[in-house]
Amino acid sequence: MPRLEKTIEAVFADRDIMPDEVPQLDLYMDQVLTLFDQCLSGSKRTPEDKLLTKTMVNNYVKEGLMTPVKGKKYTRQQIMQLLCVYHLKQTLRLNDVKALTGRDDVDFAACYEHLLADKKRMREAIPPLLTSQLPETPDDPEERLCTCLALSEIANYLRRLCESMIDDIPQQTEGD
Repeated sequence: MPRLEKTIEAVFADRDIMPDEVPQLDLYMDQVLTLFDQCLSGSKRTPEDKLLTKTMVNNYVKEGLMTPVKGKKYTRQQIMQLLCVYHLKQTLRLNDVKALTGRDDVDFAACYEHLLADKKRMREAIPPLLTSQLPETPDDPEERLCTCLALSEIANYLRRLCESMIDDIPQQTEGD
C-alpha cells in the first residue's frame, strides 16, 4: 500500500465519543475532560497536545458558545453541545461556532448523532477520492508542498461553505 494511502487511512481512522459513552448523569469538569481525553486521544498530533482544558470550556461558556453551567456539573445536553463546539472549532472562528452552538433551541445530541452518521459515510467516500486525485508518495519537497496546497484549498472551500451557511442564519431582533 503506497504511503499516502496509509496516511489517509490513518487520518480517517479517528475515534469519536459515542453517544452511549456520555453518561446520563451530570459530570463535573474533571470528568468531562477525562471523557474527552480518553476517547479522543488518538486525535492529538502529539501526546502533549491538549484537546480540551478547563480554561477552554470556561471561555466557551463565557463567550456564549455553550449554555451556562448550573452549579458545578455539566448535563448530558451540555456535553453534547461541547462535542459540537469541539468539532466546529477545528475549522471555524469562535464567532461562527457561537452562531451555531450558542443556542438553546437545538437538540445537540441529535446533531451529534447525525454528525457521526455523516462521518461514517465520509470515511467511506473521501479516501478513494483523495487517493485517485493526489500523487501516491509526495516525497519531493515541491510535490509535498503542492499536495498540501491542494488539500489546504479543499479545506478553505469547505470552511467558506460553512461560513456562507452561517451568514444565512436570520438575524434576531430584540423581542424575539
